[in-house]
Amino acid sequence: MMPKRIGWLIVAALALLAWVGEAGATLSLFNTFTGNELVSTDGCGSNTASCTLQSNIQAGSTIQAAYLYSSTYTSDTDPNGITLGKGANSTTPTFTPLGVNNGFLQAWRADVTSFVQTNANIGSLTTWTVTEGGKTSVLDGEAIVIVYSNAGAQPNTHTILILDGFSASTGDIAKIGFTALPVGFTAHMFLGDGFSFDGVNPLAPTSISQVSTITVNGTNLTTVAGHCDDAQDSECANGNLLTMGGSNAGSKTDPFTPFPCGDPCIGSDHEAYDLGNVFKVGDIIGTLNTLNPSDDDNIFLEVFDISGTAQINPPPPSVPEPGTLFLLGAGLVGLAGLRRVLKLRT
Repeated sequence: MMPKRIGWLIVAALALLAWVGEAGATLSLFNTFTGNELVSTDGCGSNTASCTLQSNIQAGSTIQAAYLYSSTYTSDTDPNGITLGKGANSTTPTFTPLGVNNGFLQAWRADVTSFVQTNANIGSLTTWTVTEGGKTSVLDGEAIVIVYSNAGAQPNTHTILILDGFSASTGDIAKIGFTALPVGFTAHMFLGDGFSFDGVNPLAPTSISQVSTITVNGTNLTTVAGHCDDAQDSECANGNLLTMGGSNAGSKTDPFTPFPCGDPCIGSDHEAYDLGNVFKVGDIIGTLNTLNPSDDDNIFLEVFDISGTAQINPPPPSVPEPGTLFLLGAGLVGLAGLRRVLKLRT
């Protein structure tokens, strides 16, 4: 018979391995803001030289941070050189690459905080112009995320979580830990997706439908995430295949995707999700799964606005005794060689 202590250690080791396996994700936490924080998001895509973004910052607010994202569908093109403008003023930001998905899909991030702080209309709608110039045909589009504080925010404590990079086509899992959700909590998620489409590629009618799925706590939010919802052209085409859930951006505010989203729900999925339909009062953790079975979407951004205090991938359950931690660590080292490494198809 196996001694109870050793048996318990094995169970604990396996539990920790499961946690580590679940927690890893290529969409990683970029920034967190906690306090009386709110967020404005919007996106645009176009095959013309420019497109417009909007933000709506509440009166009495202070802008904390602003980020401009761009999505490309070639690995040898970057968005550096495009401009963000407001009226006669403009800036040419420097973009940081966030990684390559499936060998050709890329996303990029630029810090435009100073420009937005100087030029935003606090208390009314602001229209920003993105000029892509000669790169427009290989840029799917742009998204803007503006975090701001407002003393009148209700509830008065919010956590804004920004995850970016790329969601592995083979699937990502991330955990959101929070203080026990109280009565009246709010929880929203806004998704950015490039080179995205819903349905069968008309140029390859026998191909798998180009779709991504999002599941939270085992519940499907959508089976057709992404499309060209933010295209400002008359029809979807390479160069405008971008969608970004819009939070409060004036005339471009996106309604929350109906829950549950019916199949295929292409026309009603706006990439803005009310997680209050999934989480429950008293919950302390949520699990988010993304999957792109057609291997050709670029989910590059997830923005969460959750009342109270929250964090991504909280620490795993503790193992109380130092001796136990040592044995567990040794066991994990021994098991590391058994882990299977998944490689994205290129």
